[in-house]
Amino acid sequence: MTVESPGFVQRCGFPEWLKRGGPQGVQSERPELPLFLETSDGAFRVHYTLTGPDAVPAADADGNGVPDYVDTLVVLLQYVRSVLCDSLGYPAPPADAGAGGSDAYDVYVLELGRQGLYGETVPERLLPRGVFPRFTSFLKLDNDYSPLDSFGGRPTYRETGVRGLRIAIAHELYHAIQFGNYGIAWRGTLLYELASTFMEWRIFPDTRDYEQFLPELFGEPQRCVFGYSENAALGYRFALFGQYLYLRWGDGILRQMWEGIGEGRHPYAALDTALMEQAQSSLRQAWCEFLPWLYYTGARALPGYFPRAADFPMVRFALEEYFSPPTVMSSGQLQPFEFRFLRVLFAGGQQTPDTLAVALTVPDLDAVLAAQLRATAYTFACGSVPDGEPIPGTAYSIRLQGERDLCRQLFWNNGFPLVVVGGVYPQPFVPGRDGRLCLPVPGSTPLEVPAEVVVYTPAFEQVESVIARVQADGDRLAVCFVPMLRPGVYVYRLAVAGQERWGKFLVQAEP
Repeated sequence: MTVESPGFVQRCGFPEWLKRGGPQGVQSERPELPLFLETSDGAFRVHYTLTGPDAVPAADADGNGVPDYVDTLVVLLQYVRSVLCDSLGYPAPPADAGAGGSDAYDVYVLELGRQGLYGETVPERLLPRGVFPRFTSFLKLDNDYSPLDSFGGRPTYRETGVRGLRIAIAHELYHAIQFGNYGIAWRGTLLYELASTFMEWRIFPDTRDYEQFLPELFGEPQRCVFGYSENAALGYRFALFGQYLYLRWGDGILRQMWEGIGEGRHPYAALDTALMEQAQSSLRQAWCEFLPWLYYTGARALPGYFPRAADFPMVRFALEEYFSPPTVMSSGQLQPFEFRFLRVLFAGGQQTPDTLAVALTVPDLDAVLAAQLRATAYTFACGSVPDGEPIPGTAYSIRLQGERDLCRQLFWNNGFPLVVVGGVYPQPFVPGRDGRLCLPVPGSTPLEVPAEVVVYTPAFEQVESVIARVQADGDRLAVCFVPMLRPGVYVYRLAVAGQERWGKFLVQAEP
């Protein structure tokens, strides 16, 4: 599942297969490996070797003549198949008419880590009777998921060993079911990777591998546009949308979506129909209601949203501006299903600012189905807005205008009083352990005003000078910075808002 494609890290071979021509460019040459183990039910045949770069670890603790890694792989294959086919109701991947030596589904164990891959589902033989092209396939899986494997200057695997193996099986076997039973719909390939990456978490909910894509989703939403339906690599980033659908409505939404794809519907239309029939919703409505799930993460996490939301990044605001009467105004354009968050801060003396966060999106399904993506212009005004929409409990109002299909969610947060601390913290400051050093400021100091910090040795030799701003550090009013100092005792001078303070602090080496 990790190769580089237009600016995005990938995890399996499907996006690259599409780039090579997809159904028109199928060239599926099977690897040649000398050994195999077939499951007793004939469902799988695992091909492997004990020599050369593709060798699996030779350990055989039970002495059955089969490497433990292969034994474990077989157990995981059977388990994932039982969940997908017996519990969730998906049909098994179609038989390959004896390719690989039997009618079993073939899995080849190879060194993939240096290629940057977790695994690959390889389409092989075109099957008859399918609106979209359907294929038999075989799997490639890595031979050890080693923490030492790297690609592009970074480790290939976030989860290694058996943890990497199991999610690769869940991801790739679900692809095999998609390709063989429902066909590959070029215009909706984003949903293929979304669903397979989601399925890793659905079958193994303790996995955190998918979290490697969240910094891009939350930090670069202008690049992670759900409406780019033909960009398969984006699907890894939107595995969270699969979690959201499952947590709200269960497994039936995705299963019915695949059935609709098998009948020839555009994947996004199939998802829309599944939501209408199973949840009395729609893709437009579900997408709009997804926005709070993106907002309530990190320090804003609340019960009732993603189970691990507190560990997720927080979404980046495209606009973050302090209110200056009479209004704050912004405008821009949104691609179909792009999401954008804006924030206005209302300064309030000795407390954190009241804030208004606004989430915007344009769930223009028609544009996606017609493959005619067009940006929608919007304007936003907040403050004293004539004929605006009042913000309950405040003296402010907003006005949002868009050309079409504009959806918005509002999040108002009241500020809270700040505590004026009496001393420097943390003390001692330990580089590598502590993120930054914070100095107390007088209680009358406004937020966001600049402050000058000058640091001296005890002999009053200046060693550092920085300009920082007064901030709310949690519920504390402070000036915080990252000192670039050796261990020792230091004296500081803080000049802020016409006042001056002196003090000292200790920098200590990491134990």
